[in-house]
Amino acid sequence: MNVCWLVSDDRGGGVVSVALSCVRQAHAAGHRATLLLGSPPSGWLAGEDRGGAVIDSLNLAVGAAETPRALLQWLSVHPQDVLVFNNCPEAEPAIAYLPSQVRCIYAVHDTARQYWIAALRTQRDLDGVVPVSHVVADRFGSRWSSPETLRVIYAGSRFPPAPTSRDRRPESILFCGGDNAAKGADDVVALWKCLERENQDVELHWYGDMEPEFERRVRALPGSARIHLYGRRPREEIFSRAGRCRVTLMLSRVEAFGMVTVEAMSMGCVPVAWDIATGTREIIQEGQTGLFAPLGDHAALWHVVQSAMQAQPSMCEAVMRRAREDFGEATMWQGYAAFLAALADRPRLIRSGRDGSLPTYHPPRRYYQLLPARWRVAIRHAVGRCPRLGYLVRDMRGW
Repeated sequence: MNVCWLVSDDRGGGVVSVALSCVRQAHAAGHRATLLLGSPPSGWLAGEDRGGAVIDSLNLAVGAAETPRALLQWLSVHPQDVLVFNNCPEAEPAIAYLPSQVRCIYAVHDTARQYWIAALRTQRDLDGVVPVSHVVADRFGSRWSSPETLRVIYAGSRFPPAPTSRDRRPESILFCGGDNAAKGADDVVALWKCLERENQDVELHWYGDMEPEFERRVRALPGSARIHLYGRRPREEIFSRAGRCRVTLMLSRVEAFGMVTVEAMSMGCVPVAWDIATGTREIIQEGQTGLFAPLGDHAALWHVVQSAMQAQPSMCEAVMRRAREDFGEATMWQGYAAFLAALADRPRLIRSGRDGSLPTYHPPRRYYQLLPARWRVAIRHAVGRCPRLGYLVRDMRGW
């Protein structure tokens, strides 16, 4: 089969890496597989192993109005049997106009409405929908008219070789959320203060983009000489660091799946997360492959982190096995292969837009952006400093 995974661009990290894993595995299974980008490659994929798969681009600006027409033109030159949409809203108007021979699947990577509403609107023209976790499926599954065409398939990753050394690791913590309030950056600051009050000699390795103002705040913390800020770094470097840390923090108020968690676990890091309904809950087996803390209780969080650091040597093997056996890219592809086989017996769709005029893409109005900048800053700070509030408004992103 000719199979294609479509993504908007390669700057998002998580989604494009999952799509690349699917394409790589599809090629290994004997299919003609393509990763199609809406915009030109940024260079992120240059160092990635394509596994023989093709990477192509529509060479348009992100959000370009002409994306639907460009996609249909690309398909006329490169006919596909299967097309999987992945966070590419600018191409969604083309769904109703796809040739009937194309099986179109919509992969949903987030719980926020903006990520799944198009699947509901176009479901009569879709052959199937794939949420990346049950917590995502729960957001819209009851409104999906054909339950047999909805299949939860966990995201998967390719992992480097497992750490060979079983030496006891130094007391160290990994966090990969940058200064993102929704990922718990403010919680890490609060956790560090708890740690310092108890005079704990712990190292913190902090990855991700960080604004200068937030970085100054971190560097002003007591004991900040033991906080190592790296910015955005290649995945290989983070894997290597995870293999030398005991604990990884997953403090997001919202997490559709938790690829960062899985990748850190694959290197023997014990995850610690808030005890809330996120995709992380579907990854971690409490007490066996990770621990949870009550949402917003930073003192309790610190005690859970201490417990995880003490338990890491005994939990390490189970943690790595859970990630590598259940969330590898080969396991993800098995899910897709089974779903495609099930869809093969279904009648071909006669799509609703075949007799109409193909519309262009118009970005939705983001009402939050209409607020004064100072209001947005104040809201962001409030949400960042209050985990419970952040959890309550978790799916208002994109409004």
